[in-house]
Amino acid sequence: MGAAFRQVDVSKLFLAPESQSEGFKMALDGFFGADPQRLSLAILQATRDSLRPELIHVTGKARNRKQISSFSGEIHFTQLADYFDQGFLLSQGGDEFSQDTTKEGGPVINANAYSASATFRFVGNAPATYVLTGQALLDFWVRSDGKVGMMYTPGEGMVLEKAPTKGSGLVFTGNWQEPAGKSARPFLVSLNIFLQSPDLIKDFGIGDRNSQVNSKYAKLGWSTYWENDEWWADSPKPKLSL
Repeated sequence: MGAAFRQVDVSKLFLAPESQSEGFKMALDGFFGADPQRLSLAILQATRDSLRPELIHVTGKARNRKQISSFSGEIHFTQLADYFDQGFLLSQGGDEFSQDTTKEGGPVINANAYSASATFRFVGNAPATYVLTGQALLDFWVRSDGKVGMMYTPGEGMVLEKAPTKGSGLVFTGNWQEPAGKSARPFLVSLNIFLQSPDLIKDFGIGDRNSQVNSKYAKLGWSTYWENDEWWADSPKPKLSL
C-alpha cells in the first residue's frame, strides 16, 4: 500500500474543490443517518506523510446547525483496486487521456482509474469536543505524467452503482461522537449528495435529474446549497485605522 502511494500523491483530492463554475467551491455535504439535517465538512489542508505515504494529515472545518468549528486528523489508506470500468476515463477529460488515436483498436489511454478506501479520524479543536471516525472512499485517475484527478459520474444525476462513491468521487461515512455519555451519530458526507440521497432520504432530490433540494428540507440548512457560500473561509481581520 505504501509503495503505491509513494509514487502518486492524491492528498490534494481531499481539498474543497472548484466546480465547473470559476471560483465556486463546494464542501462535503450530507446527513446524520436518515436525519436530513445538513452536515458540512471542508478539508482545507492535506499533506502526505513523509515516511508513510499511505497516511495523510489534514485540517479542516465542520458546520453543524450553523455552528462552525475546526478539526485536525488523519486519513489512512487501507485498500487500492482498479476502478470498475476504465472506459469511463474518456468521459473525465476527453482528449486529455488519449495518447494515440491512429491505431485500429481505437485511442490509447494514457491513464488508469482506481478506487481506494481509507480509515479516518478527525478530532475537533478546542472548544469543540467531537471525534469523527469511519471510512473514506475515493475514486480517482492517474495519468502517465503523474497528474491525478477525481473520477466523477459522466452525466448529471447518473448514479454509478458499481463505483464505490456512486460517481461522486469522494465519500466519508462514519460516526460523530460527542463527549462521553452521548450516543454516536452516524453520518455521510459526499461531493455530490444527490447521488447518495436515494439510499438515505428518497425525496431529498427533486426536479430535473433530482438535482434540486426538496423545499421541505430548506429549513434544515439546505436553502443555500447552490449559493457560493464559502462558510469555511476566515473572516478578514479589520484594518487598524489611525
